[in-house]
Amino acid sequence: MACFRFCFHSVHFARIHLGMHVYTCIIRFMHDTAKRSALQGLSQKRSVRAVVFDYGNVLCLEQTLEDMKGMALVCGIPHERFSELYWKLRPPYDRGDIDGPAYWTAVVGQQELGLSRDQIATLIKLDSESITRPNQGAVQWAKLLHHEGFPLTLLSNMPLELSRHVTKSFPSLSTFEYLIYSCDYGSIKPELSIYRNCLELLKVAPQDILYLDDRAENVEAAARLGINSVLFDTVEKTASRVESRFDIPVPSYGRCRQSSSQYSSTNRRPDRMKSD
Repeated sequence: MACFRFCFHSVHFARIHLGMHVYTCIIRFMHDTAKRSALQGLSQKRSVRAVVFDYGNVLCLEQTLEDMKGMALVCGIPHERFSELYWKLRPPYDRGDIDGPAYWTAVVGQQELGLSRDQIATLIKLDSESITRPNQGAVQWAKLLHHEGFPLTLLSNMPLELSRHVTKSFPSLSTFEYLIYSCDYGSIKPELSIYRNCLELLKVAPQDILYLDDRAENVEAAARLGINSVLFDTVEKTASRVESRFDIPVPSYGRCRQSSSQYSSTNRRPDRMKSD
């Protein structure tokens, strides 16, 4: 009888011990699973192979009221009315359907006014100079990306005269592999054809591209083709949104949140307005 009781208690304690062991294993498994899930969440950021920047209000600062008033004065039009006409008649100019003289003649023609050749030349000059003030935060970000090996492309709605001036007067663009100006392709954003032109040039899959633009309609159009698109407002806010979704370096008050040592060779560059 004593032997039976001993065996019974032994089996009972063995079952308790086994139960505690199983419980411990389950807790450990759950902890490890949660840890792996957290790590996987961190690693789910998308990788990109190329970055496409808009120009107006992204790489360069927005035109000022003084810029618009200066051009309005040359035209002899009140600046409120001038601003309305400036943007209303812009699409064919950006698309390359008309040149600078034709555009400015059309603007003042809405008010039954005329312009001399010198006035037209002055307007083209003022217009060009109004979009060459760099947005230093965005420019530094582009430099950082170039340094880390990401190919850069510019995709901008811009007429012929301004695009040539910007190419010469905006030194940071020298690090860009492609400068895609709407006037050279006969298409303007948000028309899908200009994004297709961009994809053909880059020879990169849409899902491997990050596109930054300050206009929602342009971002939405690019996204329809599968391009990773982020609306640009301030550098800080945009960088935060990009950092949360993509495995890419972003600026943070003069320092990079991710050092170059954190990027594998597979992420490095292979060998080889409102002017938007």
